[in-house]
Amino acid sequence: MQHTLDLPTGYRLRRDSDILTLCRPDDSIVARFSGAGADLNEVRKAAEQDYYPGTIYNNESPIPDAVTDQPCLQVRFFGHFEIHCNGEPVDLWRKGKALTIFKYLLAHRDRPVSRDHLMEWLWPESSLKKARSSLNVAICTLRRLLNDCSAGLQNYILLEEGYYRLCPTVRVVTDVEEFDRRYEQGCLLEKTNRIEGAAEYERAIELYRGDYLLDHLYEDWTMVERERLSNAYVDMLEQLAMYYKQTEQLQKRIQLCYRILEKDRSHENSHLLLTEAHVLLGWYGRALHQYRLFKGFLKRTHGTKPSVETEERFEKVLGRL
Repeated sequence: MQHTLDLPTGYRLRRDSDILTLCRPDDSIVARFSGAGADLNEVRKAAEQDYYPGTIYNNESPIPDAVTDQPCLQVRFFGHFEIHCNGEPVDLWRKGKALTIFKYLLAHRDRPVSRDHLMEWLWPESSLKKARSSLNVAICTLRRLLNDCSAGLQNYILLEEGYYRLCPTVRVVTDVEEFDRRYEQGCLLEKTNRIEGAAEYERAIELYRGDYLLDHLYEDWTMVERERLSNAYVDMLEQLAMYYKQTEQLQKRIQLCYRILEKDRSHENSHLLLTEAHVLLGWYGRALHQYRLFKGFLKRTHGTKPSVETEERFEKVLGRL
């Protein structure tokens, strides 16, 4: 069964009466499943999610039929914030400051967050006494909501010497972590195996449902991370567009170039790749129009004209007309 399921190295299934137990190489337990009609795909996903802690499966709840040893939070930062606990959605909407604090703690869970920082940030006009009271109310609200979720996360928000942090025994997987992991893996594979590298990039961009934490678009604490992730997203789109050029997949190349231009209307290489694709498809009018669009975007956005080198690149492509 291990070969059929293609489990990560060392992982195995153990049958005890009517229970299937998924074990790690050290024999510790990942999850248990019903032995009657167990979904083997869910078993495989449970093993892969444990082996790759950042993995999130698109449009699916994490291991919904497994009886896990510890609660697992699945967090989506791309686009509008979503969170599931052991496969069940956690309703935190319209909870104001409590939800904002939770997002911040999740985004910065690698380090404790000072109580003073939260008070100064969220209640800057309040007195110290009132700000502390407001923070205590928000934390109590958050703890109650988490305690009411499917896994009953009691004492999940810890306060130690004036610093808040999340309980380390609760597993958290996020779309951002998987995005970063696949981007890094794609960069490594690209040097030796373009096909596998492209596959990792494709999986990463599927996770990008929108910019990072759209509900906090203009807040300082999200801006740097949003820019970093946006740049990585555009870089992967461009690498994939170049890969599709080499493999002569014109329609896929065109689709990716338009996605890049949604983020950066004056992206030179995308305009060039689109112009070339239009020429190859015999769409000569579109090719010329694309070049003119590029020059117009440069002028309106940056007040500049294409460099001599850029003009030569476009002329070489348009010379095929």
